[in-house]
Amino acid sequence: MNEETKSCPHCGAQLPAGASFCPHCAQSVNRHEAVSPPRHMPRWALYSALMILAALLLAGGLYLRSRPQVCDNGAAEVLYTDGGVTYQVLAGWLDDRFDPAHQVYQPADVSDMLYTFPQCLYINHPESGANAKDEFMEKVERVTAAFVETDSEELPWTCDEPIPRPDYAPEAALVSSIHFYSGSGQGTLQWTVELKNGDVIRLYQAMEAKPLKVYRFTPEDTPLNTAEEVQALLDSLNEITEGERNTVEIHLPPVTYDGGLTIPRAINLYGAEEGGRTVFTGPVRIAPPDTRISWIYDIDFVGSGNGVGFSASARAFLQRCRISGWRTGVLVQDAWVSAFDCTFEENEIGLHFNHDSGNPMDSRYMGDVFRNNGTAVLLERVPTRESLSFPDTVFSGNGTDIDNRCGQELDLSETVFE
Repeated sequence: MNEETKSCPHCGAQLPAGASFCPHCAQSVNRHEAVSPPRHMPRWALYSALMILAALLLAGGLYLRSRPQVCDNGAAEVLYTDGGVTYQVLAGWLDDRFDPAHQVYQPADVSDMLYTFPQCLYINHPESGANAKDEFMEKVERVTAAFVETDSEELPWTCDEPIPRPDYAPEAALVSSIHFYSGSGQGTLQWTVELKNGDVIRLYQAMEAKPLKVYRFTPEDTPLNTAEEVQALLDSLNEITEGERNTVEIHLPPVTYDGGLTIPRAINLYGAEEGGRTVFTGPVRIAPPDTRISWIYDIDFVGSGNGVGFSASARAFLQRCRISGWRTGVLVQDAWVSAFDCTFEENEIGLHFNHDSGNPMDSRYMGDVFRNNGTAVLLERVPTRESLSFPDTVFSGNGTDIDNRCGQELDLSETVFE
């Protein structure tokens, strides 16, 4: 087999197989490619590149740390760090600043009644448990609260602007009043905390109105003609309701009860609407501590100069009642008793405040009449620094209208003195 021949690239003559030089022109016929020696980056350039990279990484880290943060975990509690200090920011119940209220269930019985309760914004140091509201609020630009979801458009969940309430909730940074109806269903409350450095904290509380079962007793279906019969019904309520926190309504006939009552649980007690008034001649007392409110409507408490006409160890609200002829008409002790459109007359003391614990239900005594009492209102101890007011209330013919022994702040701008 003949090997392939090739020509000299310089003179064109035929070359023998495997020749390295041309026998005619003596030139090398092998191709040589130039090989460049390896190039090394100068040490100063390498150091400069590394410094530039480090500077870029540092700048990026500082930007990530300094840019505004949005702390939003969809819950009622956030741990927020600023300036090396960590804060526990939470929304919860009154007098419980460590326990966030992620879900709030509120019982309600009267469909057309607007219910109100407070929710609080708390700031704590999580490690020590110390209250950090003062130092943290110095960092805050603004706090808002609003319902971002509500089931009912006709009966929606609503809330008031969060404000400081040092008299009512001294440990809370801010307090918002929440409003709902029994038919409001579910709602989601969003707290938004905007800080001066641009950071934003969001807290969420899921709320639900729980309509209660109503147990209603009337003279048509229940013996209610004597104080003993009424007391027997009251004593059997826990068994009847199986201990559930449902609503009990008792509608009394237009009779005068010779004696009083001890009410063992929160109830709604209604006096007669037709045929005369319902009257008790003995003291009526709501006995046990209870977070719920008892509502007392259209009943006369008529004494013979001794004893206490009405008192409660749980919150109670008197409306359109008459309290007369007692040593003390209404005693506010171990709880809170409010009165709207009531008449206090011919008592040694009409309304006596004498306790320094508990939460006020309503600091107004509105539309009342204090007439011909020795002392209409005695303020011995009051469990709130919030001002007591008497709008559209009339004081007439009393020996002393208001004996303010404890120096309670009062708002008498809409009070009538005759």
